[in-house]
Amino acid sequence: MSNQQKYDRGDIRRLNAVSVLNQLRVHGSLSRANIASELGLTRATVSSIVTVLIEASLVRETEYVSGAAGRPGLLLELNPNYGCMIALEIDLDRISLLLTNAGQEPLWRQNLQLEPEASADVTLASAAELVEQALKRGIRQDLPCLGISVAWAGLVNHADGRLAYGPTSGWSDIPLKADWEARFEVPITIQNEAHAAAIGMHHFGPRPGVRNLIYLSLGVGLGAGIYVDGSLLLGKHGYFGQVGHTHFAENGITCSCGKQGCWVTEISLPALIRKLVATGVELPEGNGSELDVLEAVYQLAQAGDERVLEVLNAVGRQIGQGAAPLVECFNPSQVIFGGRMGKLIKLVESDVRSALLEQTLPYMAEDLEVVVNASDDDSLLGGLATVFDATMTNPIREV
Repeated sequence: MSNQQKYDRGDIRRLNAVSVLNQLRVHGSLSRANIASELGLTRATVSSIVTVLIEASLVRETEYVSGAAGRPGLLLELNPNYGCMIALEIDLDRISLLLTNAGQEPLWRQNLQLEPEASADVTLASAAELVEQALKRGIRQDLPCLGISVAWAGLVNHADGRLAYGPTSGWSDIPLKADWEARFEVPITIQNEAHAAAIGMHHFGPRPGVRNLIYLSLGVGLGAGIYVDGSLLLGKHGYFGQVGHTHFAENGITCSCGKQGCWVTEISLPALIRKLVATGVELPEGNGSELDVLEAVYQLAQAGDERVLEVLNAVGRQIGQGAAPLVECFNPSQVIFGGRMGKLIKLVESDVRSALLEQTLPYMAEDLEVVVNASDDDSLLGGLATVFDATMTNPIREV
């Protein structure tokens, strides 16, 4: 039996419905004619699908728009009141939560600071309390929760949503997906923070829908999310992307993973702080967390502190040099550097770009788009996209 014969008419209609919904997510309000043209479907087919989507409250009609010929048509848009979505990022020093409606309009946001070296039990209990508050807010607005996505800096087993191991936190073997689905009774997705951020940039980045993309998340650790031909690479268990633990520096310092000279030991936030202190730069101690000094370093750089800028320039070049082999392996059209250090590295974006292009084969460097993203919301955006995609995969059985 051919692949085409395996799909019945209902399957094809559901796939077409998902395509219609994705057109509205990417482009905003569209007419039936716009959608038919974009998807290569007949207007009758699109109208039939849209009718069912409207009846299911997934899509709603808005104002009329005049076309080049014929009578005006009604614009369509995703119904933001179809439900709500929750995206969560669990970092070493904070928990970030974003609650939106189905139209991804922000409804509530919280950043909860954690005590230094907080245990997994304490951190996850705090995260669960935030989720409870978000769910109650959704209920008060008559928005059923479509799903919760959790991003975490570590190895996540994609088969069972288990937090397998955190190289920096030391957490291991936490069945978060199973625990939270039993507690909250909504779909839960657990994913690596860099993977989530790559999803966010694939959907909402400088060039939405880019099919070949490398995202590098810079912070206390270093991870990658990589798209090849439109698909996010996961690996056998979902552990793909631990590029911070590739060898980079001869006679380097010992990494938290036990090896010496890992790339992360030269370009991460702890590495930057170590290098700044070695040059005599005085940094605030904060409450004991390395992430607390990030803003102070940024302010010093903005003020033109020569020692800070010299170290930043050097780290920027090391970031570009380490990324070059990834570009030569995966041949992307876009490389994005982001994460908690994104705002800081943005100050030396030219150093990152020049070092990357210098170390990359000319034909691969040609037309390569290199971006440093100053926002640290990438993984939250990816979490929202993950919930949306899971919901829209089979939005309604009747389509």
